[in-house]
Amino acid sequence: MRLLKRTALAGLVFCALAGCGGVSTSSTQDTVAPDAQCEAVADASCQGTDLEGANFSGKDLSGIDFRRAHLVGANFSKANLTQANFYGADVSGANFADAILVRATFDGAKLTGADVQNTRITGASFKNADLVDAQFGGAFATDANFSGATGNDELTGAFLCKTTKPNGEVAGGSC
Repeated sequence: MRLLKRTALAGLVFCALAGCGGVSTSSTQDTVAPDAQCEAVADASCQGTDLEGANFSGKDLSGIDFRRAHLVGANFSKANLTQANFYGADVSGANFADAILVRATFDGAKLTGADVQNTRITGASFKNADLVDAQFGGAFATDANFSGATGNDELTGAFLCKTTKPNGEVAGGSC
């Protein structure tokens, strides 16, 4: 019985080292090129991908899933991000200028230094997001929720209509 257990264990170790059964032990699978990890199109899943500096300018990315993705410095200018999910994503320094953020989710996301100027923010959620140095000049926010967000308590430069500010106060209730 002991010989059988040793033989089975040796076989498992051999398979682990040799890659039996299609299982790869190579670390190269962790270094897949960013564009091979997801196809950034509408309704795609790009969860947890590293797409730092990617250019999505003018693209229709409605419904895309960028949860916990690394999108530092990415360009989303003039993109359609309707119902896009950026939950917990790092979009520090990203450019969202003139983008459509209808029912998009940025809960817990890091938008440090992001350019969100002249965007249409309708029904979007930025709960507990990091908005330090984020620029909202000319943005139009309607029915959006920024409760618990930090770093830009007044959403300076944005036009707010029925929007919950970081402190919980609803701004623009009669617009």
